[in-house]
Amino acid sequence: MTTILNRFSNTHRRRVIFVAATVALGLTVLTSAIVAQTPQTPLPKAEQILDRYVEAIGGLAALEKINNRVSKGTMDIAAAGIQLSVAVFQARPGMAYSVIESAATGKIETGTDGTVAWQMSATSGPQLMEGKEKAFQLHMNVFDRLVYWRKVFKQVETAGVEEVAGKPCYKVIATPPDLATQTLYFDKESCLLVKLALTAESPMGTIPLETALSDYKSVDGILLAHRTVIKSIGPERVATIERYEQNVSLPADRFVLPAEIRALIK
Repeated sequence: MTTILNRFSNTHRRRVIFVAATVALGLTVLTSAIVAQTPQTPLPKAEQILDRYVEAIGGLAALEKINNRVSKGTMDIAAAGIQLSVAVFQARPGMAYSVIESAATGKIETGTDGTVAWQMSATSGPQLMEGKEKAFQLHMNVFDRLVYWRKVFKQVETAGVEEVAGKPCYKVIATPPDLATQTLYFDKESCLLVKLALTAESPMGTIPLETALSDYKSVDGILLAHRTVIKSIGPERVATIERYEQNVSLPADRFVLPAEIRALIK
């Protein structure tokens, strides 16, 4: 285990683990093969696919009744023999706080009040995110961001059909303002999101990240993925959500910036 973990700097490893957890819990990796399209079968527009996705997971009316969400579970890094506990708290419009912890990594806290993005751990101390890293975190933490795709992406385009886990999927290229494009894969039959490929921003540069989502279950009438498989730098990670809670009473200071972060701003 020590040999595997030492391949990366402590800071880099923490960043990669956090990025994987953030993407895996808020809101996708499997080999894809191109499926031939016949000229007689025109592809739907990306706008239609995304609107179908919103309907597939519960519909806009039901989704807009959800004001906050708490996700708790584990992340397993089998190759390193590590299991981390993960808890993510999210609220409208773009507030988030997450904590991941294990004996090997220690405690890593990350959050945003919708304006400031930060991270804090015992080894690296409090840190403010700036530039593209900050922009990426604010973008990813928009509450139910794919539901509000018209606001978070400046352009969406259908790029074809590919197989993911043996099923044909619509491939949609989505471009946020000032960030790299993201590739979304929606099951043709269910229109659920089954894979997400993007480039995460970090102080060490860009990090390619692919996440496969599965095990969708209804929570308060909303379909949420309970299992994700994440591939990035280092060994594969598998995140399992054991419990979702929505519209719960959260502490008044849940998304308030920690004193250590406020001191950095001053």
